[in-house]
Amino acid sequence: MAGRVIAIDGPAASGKSSVSRGVAAALGWFFVSSGHFYRAIAWGTVRDQISSNSPDSLIAWIATRKLTLLEDEDPTKGVSLLLDGENASPHLSDSQVATTVSVIAAMPAVRDFINARLRALSENHDLVMEGRDIGSVVFPLTPWKFYLDASPEVRARRRASEGAIDTVSERDRLDSTRATAPLTVPPGAIVIDTTHLTLDQVIQTALEHLHLPELTTG
Repeated sequence: MAGRVIAIDGPAASGKSSVSRGVAAALGWFFVSSGHFYRAIAWGTVRDQISSNSPDSLIAWIATRKLTLLEDEDPTKGVSLLLDGENASPHLSDSQVATTVSVIAAMPAVRDFINARLRALSENHDLVMEGRDIGSVVFPLTPWKFYLDASPEVRARRRASEGAIDTVSERDRLDSTRATAPLTVPPGAIVIDTTHLTLDQVIQTALEHLHLPELTTG
């Protein structure tokens, strides 16, 4: 692993994306959401009418896909995703994508495809990466791991305010019970309960646990 990776995991609406962006901004590192990669693939299956109920068809389809990245000049804004040359980023919040992504993400072939691309990013960049298995599966050897959580009631309110059509209870069930890379607290991760904390407080708490030259003063 040439670059450094800060892994930030947690369930839906725990604050992962906002906190990860804030930490990335403080350090000047690249922000990456693994969920965007899964949503790009989910959008592709919708676009190409590939049934998520047919694993064999999905495996054959994904084997010929080309997922490329466009990096923003501001690394904290993350990357845009091109699937077969077509920009998937504007479609990541489509309703059909939201109802498909958890099923797609549970398939080993999809996870292997995406994990390989997430790891390749670290060859040239320092990353703040958020997801559900970054510290446990994708980068288990990184010394910087966080797991964010919040009460179900708070997460449900956050999810509703985002306009999401899925519920946190259903996402929790799917993410925690899937056979491949289920949602779990990574070994050695620092757990932060964001229920009663502001965004700035969570970002500051994470930064205080990092021992990096970028954060030294004097």
